[in-house]
Amino acid sequence: MKKLLFLGFCLAFVASVSAVAAQNFISHRKVSLIYADSNSDDMHNFSTFSQQSNFSSTYQQNFLTFRATNLSQPHILTVKTSGAQLQGEITLDGKIIKLLNSNQVEINLSPFLSVGEHQVKISGRYSPVSSSASITLSGPGTNVMQQTSGNGILYHVINMSIH
Repeated sequence: MKKLLFLGFCLAFVASVSAVAAQNFISHRKVSLIYADSNSDDMHNFSTFSQQSNFSSTYQQNFLTFRATNLSQPHILTVKTSGAQLQGEITLDGKIIKLLNSNQVEINLSPFLSVGEHQVKISGRYSPVSSSASITLSGPGTNVMQQTSGNGILYHVINMSIH
C-alpha cells in the first residue's frame, strides 16, 4: 500500500512539474482579429480577439479585411518607440520595404498593396528595454494600434485581405 501511495505521489509530482514547465515555455503572444464591414468605409462593425501568455519575446498579429477601392488613399503604418532607438525592418510579402533606424518611422503602404492576400511584418529591437514600442495603421476605415513593452523586442504581423 505504501508503494502504491508513493507511486501515486510521484506521478502527481511529475505531472505538476510538466505543467509548470510547459507554461513557462509558451511565447508571449497577442493576437487581434479585426474585420471591417466591406460594405462600409468605416469600421462600425468589427470584432477582436486577444490572447496573451508570458515569455521573454513578444509576438503580435492582426488580420484586416478591406476594399481595394480604398487603396487610392494613404494607409499609413507608423512604428515608434518611447525610447531612444528602434532598429529593424518592415517587410511586405517577404520583401523589405522600410528600415527602422530612428525612434519613429512612417510609410504609406497603399502603393505596395493590390487585390489579394498580403502580409506585413515589423521586426526589430527598441531601447532602452524599459521603454515601449507601438504600431499604428491608419487609413480609410482602418485604425489599428498595438503596443508592446518590457523586453526590447518587436515582432508584429499584419495579415491583409484586400478585395
